[in-house]
Amino acid sequence: MNDIYAEPRLVTDLAQCAFYHTMDIPGFGHVEGYWDLRGRERQYLGNVDFAGKRVLEVGTASGYLCFWMEQQGAEVVAYDLSPNQDWDIVPFARYDHQAHAATWRSGVGMLNDGYWLIHGAMGSKAKVVYGSVYDIPMEIGPVDIATFGSILLHVRDPFQALYKASLMTRERIIVTELHPLWRRGRAMYFLPDGKTTEPKESWWLLPPKLVAAFLRVLGFEDSSVTYHRQACRGKKILLYTVVGRRTAPFHPAG
Repeated sequence: MNDIYAEPRLVTDLAQCAFYHTMDIPGFGHVEGYWDLRGRERQYLGNVDFAGKRVLEVGTASGYLCFWMEQQGAEVVAYDLSPNQDWDIVPFARYDHQAHAATWRSGVGMLNDGYWLIHGAMGSKAKVVYGSVYDIPMEIGPVDIATFGSILLHVRDPFQALYKASLMTRERIIVTELHPLWRRGRAMYFLPDGKTTEPKESWWLLPPKLVAAFLRVLGFEDSSVTYHRQACRGKKILLYTVVGRRTAPFHPAG
């Protein structure tokens, strides 16, 4: 079972790291990321109490929310890609996939290094598993909560990603996404544009009613939606968080 967990790595060089979230790292100081969630972590994660919970964090990036949840008393298993897996890159016919994939692998490797630098600096006990969102190993075992923080827009099949996590989740699934302001029903909006070949790593805008409908199918029939603004590159971006509570019986997979 332990073979699924990555061996902790000692990383001490900030220059080899990338950080998705702004934070202050003990012994290293302030680092800037794309998002600054400081002081608004609870809103981002649906105001859920993590004390005493086992959590699967899908898409940990450099780990800011992983370590925050751990500080709230959670046992966290962080799940993400490494350079050994491929992102769901949009397969545009008119660009160099091989060159883009090489650039992406370098970037995700730096995010992985950022995670391990913070992990060591904070004395974290969180465990890490690397792999595809479509193949989350059941050997992780049951968790109380699974979180998806701005992940579903980046995957070709968001329902399948939720389904895989649902197989091991006993209590709640938390999904945070960009709010598609003009969409109030269940329709997804397809982001890739064949003319501009952008974006290459994002697929969808998903309205909250659709996410709640996905979760309902998976047995999380009692859901709540909250709205909040978070800082991203100097702007305040509107997001929503759906918290789905399991109402159907839990049958552990594996």
